Amino acid sequence: MQEATARLDIEVFVDCPNCDFMIDLMKEEDTGGYNHNDEGHVISQACPQGNWYEEHKEFEVSEVRCSKCKTEFNVKGLDW
Repeated sequence: MQEATARLDIEVFVDCPNCDFMIDLMKEEDTGGYNHNDEGHVISQACPQGNWYEEHKEFEVSEVRCSKCKTEFNVKGLDW
């Protein structure tokens, strides 16, 4: 029997509160060229150890800049 390797793709989306553009916090091209996942900041909050429900209430990303309209905003909380 043949084997295959699985692939995990992680995307963390937020809609810009100004223009409703869908932003992937994992992609610099969506966040005005800034890497919000530097040192695993976004991924460690999105996939935490322990109870995800409780941890996702504390999810935060500051100073996100929409690449479409240039609005800057903060993200608080994560639905999944």
